[in-house]
Amino acid sequence: MSLEKILDKILEEAQEEAEKIILESRQKAEEIKQNARRQGEMQATALVEHAERQGNLEASRLVTQARLEKRIKILRCKKELIDEVLAKAFQKQTGKKTGMIRKIILKDGELEEFVDHEKLKNELRPKLEKDIVEVLKI
Repeated sequence: MSLEKILDKILEEAQEEAEKIILESRQKAEEIKQNARRQGEMQATALVEHAERQGNLEASRLVTQARLEKRIKILRCKKELIDEVLAKAFQKQTGKKTGMIRKIILKDGELEEFVDHEKLKNELRPKLEKDIVEVLKI
């Protein structure tokens, strides 16, 4: 065999080996790229799911807060209406407050005492509120 043929043979084998290495490298690079793409997609999916859960929680919190604020406003309005009804109930037609006397029955007699309007309103408030709410249907 001549030197040229030996060199050609070596070059041919080297060329084949280089092509084989290049092909393996390309395949390995493609595998790495595919793995990275899958991992990226999994991370993106996880982030989207997490963001959706957080968004749903925040939306639920906002709805709950809005409902609570609405109920508080309704209760405040009811209280104002009840206060107005109670104030009018304790006024004469002329606009002056009436004096009230409470009669207390004791074992050995009776006792009368002057009753302050505010004290009486506070004592009667729970029952009166219930009755007013029923009458006004609020």
